[in-house]
Amino acid sequence: MTENPRAIKLGELMIRAGVLTSQQLLEAIEYSKQTSMPVGKMFVMCGIVTENVLYSAVQLQSMVRDNQVDLENAIALLSMVYRQNITLPQAMEQSGRSNQTKQPTFRLGEILYEAGFLAADELEKFLKDGQDSGLPLGRIILLYGSISKEMLSAALSAQVMVRDGKVSREQAIKALKTTRRRRSDLETSLRELGFYNGPVRPHTLIGELFIRSGLVEEADLLSALEFALENEVPIGRALIQKKIVTQPDLEIALRLQEMVINATLTDAQAVDILNKVSKRGFSPTSALTELALSTATQDDCKILWQLLTASGTVHQDARPGVFTKEDVAMAEMGHNLLQAELIDEFTLNCACRCQFLMRSGFLDLQRAVVVLNHSRTRRISADDSLRELSWIAKTQEQLDSGV
Repeated sequence: MTENPRAIKLGELMIRAGVLTSQQLLEAIEYSKQTSMPVGKMFVMCGIVTENVLYSAVQLQSMVRDNQVDLENAIALLSMVYRQNITLPQAMEQSGRSNQTKQPTFRLGEILYEAGFLAADELEKFLKDGQDSGLPLGRIILLYGSISKEMLSAALSAQVMVRDGKVSREQAIKALKTTRRRRSDLETSLRELGFYNGPVRPHTLIGELFIRSGLVEEADLLSALEFALENEVPIGRALIQKKIVTQPDLEIALRLQEMVINATLTDAQAVDILNKVSKRGFSPTSALTELALSTATQDDCKILWQLLTASGTVHQDARPGVFTKEDVAMAEMGHNLLQAELIDEFTLNCACRCQFLMRSGFLDLQRAVVVLNHSRTRRISADDSLRELSWIAKTQEQLDSGV
């Protein structure tokens, strides 16, 4: 028998639970070598155990390794599953261990098995390969081509929704079964079943920003999301720990995520800014100013002037030196303001951001004046002023998970 309980092999666990004999294990191993099929599949094909027993054994082996349950309890629970022909959750409930044992998160393997994407023997093989290689389960599954990247993404999205309490475990499984059967997306399945009517992102918001900006490959993001869910850490921390992104890129992405959530930027605009900061050396402030200037119209120039004069930043008498021609562009207008030393670059950046938020309907003139003056007094950005004024949700700290 193994000296380290956490290193217990699947066959040994099943023998100690009375599920099979040593002779049956040896025969199954021999057949497995001859056919190149997993040992677990041999158990089922030879009629030694049912898929339910095999799957319960795989789950309990994983729980022992993760220190979620001790070996003796695992043996007792597997014995109950086998002798009473019940599921593992039922055995835990009957034994009173469900409240004593810290059960793991709704794991990816459980989701894929219960939704019919994987058979128990496949899951056993993939878990073993993952343990041997150090690769996450999702990456192993993609390498074998057992399910598509889209279906894996749907399963991870369902896992997030269960964790966040948006749907129950049972609803997630039913929706995934529908998704698999119809080859539809998870959002459609949830809506048709009446479980959830809100939008379902194919990835976390922060993940979408990284993928669309070309900074992260989708397979790497799926691995990080799986790691985050399994270890109950924010996705941002998982991306850093797995060395997929740098800390500076994560920090700007979190700020951009906050802006998207608060509707002060669109997804596409956030992606553009992340690209400029990460790949082209822009500062976040200069990238936001560039966005405001490059998308401005003649009417926007007039609104910017109105904001500057209403806030007392610039006097009306300075207009001739700013509007040197009738169709002056906002970039030229900004240049003229700086050249005449009417404002400094910091104030111009804040004013351009406030005007952009007026243009998008987020701020009216009165509120834009308050934000601009607050920024000038405190020497902070317009977005930081919005946070200090509590005019946006302060999501960066609590939404580090990006979900």
